[in-house]
Amino acid sequence: MNSAHRYLSELADQVSDWDVALIRQAVLVFARLNDGRVSANDFRDYLPPTSQGAVGLVIRQLPCKKHGQLIRKARAVPGGWSITEPSTAESTHGKPIQVWELTPAGWDAARQLMGDKAVA
Repeated sequence: MNSAHRYLSELADQVSDWDVALIRQAVLVFARLNDGRVSANDFRDYLPPTSQGAVGLVIRQLPCKKHGQLIRKARAVPGGWSITEPSTAESTHGKPIQVWELTPAGWDAARQLMGDKAVA
């Protein structure tokens, strides 16, 4: 692991369990309601201000085995969705952010979380 990844991992370890659970839930719900795709833009504004700063740290951890491999980087779809989009957070000045997609494990977790009652 290089020093940048180690540093990000150390920062992520300092995020409270409550914030991790809240962000994880937001990712699953918003992805489930959006054809399996999600970015921080979709749910950031619904989080308490204290949780918003941890979104990037937590979302980068969700593809890991430790966190259930719930999402992966979105794949390009010819003539379809993009894999990045401009951030809507004022502080980022429109910097591109990653779009993520649910894995099969993520779909299962989202269905379970929502009681399999997603709105069409």
